Amino acid sequence: MKINKKITLLISSLQGGGAEGVCVNLANSLSNLGWIVDLVVLNLNKQVHYDKLSPKINLIILNKNHARFSIFALLKYIVIHKTKKFLVFNYELSVILLILRFFLRLNFKVYSRNINIISIKINLMKKKNIFSKYITYNLLNFFYKKSDYVINQCHDMQDDLLKVYPQLSNRCSIIFNPIPLHIENFIKTNDLNNFKKKNYILCVGRLEKQKAFHFAIEAFAGITDKFPDLRLKILGDGSLLNELKKTAENYYVTNKVDFEGFKENLISYYLHARATVLTSLYEGYPNVLIESISLNTPVIAFNSLGGQREIIQDGVNGYLVKNLDVQDMKKKLFKLLNNKGMNRNLIASLKKNNIKLISKNYEKIFTLYE
Repeated sequence: MKINKKITLLISSLQGGGAEGVCVNLANSLSNLGWIVDLVVLNLNKQVHYDKLSPKINLIILNKNHARFSIFALLKYIVIHKTKKFLVFNYELSVILLILRFFLRLNFKVYSRNINIISIKINLMKKKNIFSKYITYNLLNFFYKKSDYVINQCHDMQDDLLKVYPQLSNRCSIIFNPIPLHIENFIKTNDLNNFKKKNYILCVGRLEKQKAFHFAIEAFAGITDKFPDLRLKILGDGSLLNELKKTAENYYVTNKVDFEGFKENLISYYLHARATVLTSLYEGYPNVLIESISLNTPVIAFNSLGGQREIIQDGVNGYLVKNLDVQDMKKKLFKLLNNKGMNRNLIASLKKNNIKLISKNYEKIFTLYE
């Protein structure tokens, strides 16, 4: 049987998040494997990853600001392009496709990429506005399990998914996130041993509740007596900026914490950091850890729900910390900062994050579940 090697990747935007980076990386890699790839985005607002997109990718912009406003534009795309396969990077967009297929009896496959801990996503929906609580939640709950296949990035995500939707037990699997292509290209053309570490530790992410950077500030404050010249750099923007600045003030480290805002290119920050710290309450499969380790900077992360324990090898590329335990975070930071031998060839611990391997795993799903 001849395999249809055309795939449409569907995502909200090309902003600076992890899912967006993986989407572009995967689109480029599938194209290199001979797939005809359409990338459909709702809009290009605050686009960051656009310049990383291969010219071989067919980019279609729907010019919509929210998933629920994209129904007719998506339907028009499906009819014109006769699309048979969708890989979707957004819960709401998966549901819209499944609704269109169900009511209009359309013939296409929906491969949903689970991007977070779905039970938490559902609980957050219940606490948002009326539309989210009564419409989005119910539609997600009814339709998401009708996806032809769901791809998770770690075991915690898959275990959680199957507790919510046990019907998907034979239609889901785990595929890890890849090292970003622009970082792989940088590594190929540079000797990482030539880059000297500077006296700071790094946090990267949205300044929102999930990332819980106040724990990082508290732990950092607890070791400044041992490392008086050490700084903490926090990269990202969000609604908790002023609250986090107040936290730094409360722990008397205002003059040692640098809030540097959102940065498009993080390579230099990772290269020169002594460690990257992740304090999230939960995660999907944190790309921050992959990026840091690949650039020879060890990591420390809470052992919360998510892929952290599948990335971090204790004492090899960093340390796992007891969940939400700031005292243990201080101990592991002290241990890591005194471990002078943990900054060489850390990328060897990320063999499972090779983009070629990951792309072929996606390719198997697209062909086996046609």
